[in-house]
Amino acid sequence: MSTVLQARPRNFVSTPAIERVARRSLRYLQSGYSIHLRGSAGTGKTTLALHLADLLSRPIMLLFGDDEFKTSDLIGNQSGYTRKKVVDNFIHSVVKVEDELRHNWVDSRLTLACREGFTLVYDEFNRSRPEVNNILLSALEEKLLVLPPSGHRPEYLRVHPQFRAIFTSNPEEYVGVHGTQDALLDRLI
Repeated sequence: MSTVLQARPRNFVSTPAIERVARRSLRYLQSGYSIHLRGSAGTGKTTLALHLADLLSRPIMLLFGDDEFKTSDLIGNQSGYTRKKVVDNFIHSVVKVEDELRHNWVDSRLTLACREGFTLVYDEFNRSRPEVNNILLSALEEKLLVLPPSGHRPEYLRVHPQFRAIFTSNPEEYVGVHGTQDALLDRLI
């Protein structure tokens, strides 16, 4: 189960410069664009991202970039099985047995945010490998989240119209940071 945040930042320090950035960023977010806040460590990118998410008045899904991430950490994964067995012995000399085994799918944070229209704050997203973040391309551009094939659920999830994404990143010369693919940067402001 993922925890959904309702950020209510107290004592947010707002200077005229921060207010201009926040106003402009909020306009982009309200217009349906995703934004990217980048800069050196400790400059307040995450605090500003949470402040902007709070101004949107939608639940927040917070995600931290990690080099160990797999795509399944963003969208979800198979988790266990459900078995259903029906034995029909209505006529005692005839036995009918039906046995069904089904994978259980558990949504991860990106899938939940896309389905419910939450605001995704993906902090230090460039700490995750670029191939993991490829799943974001269609979600941000075509508004479709591609899920692994399954016979029991759709392979595509239409992104909720109120879904918004705020990304933060550190400069690429930092240790533990991956280069971000141009295709993803093209979808961010």
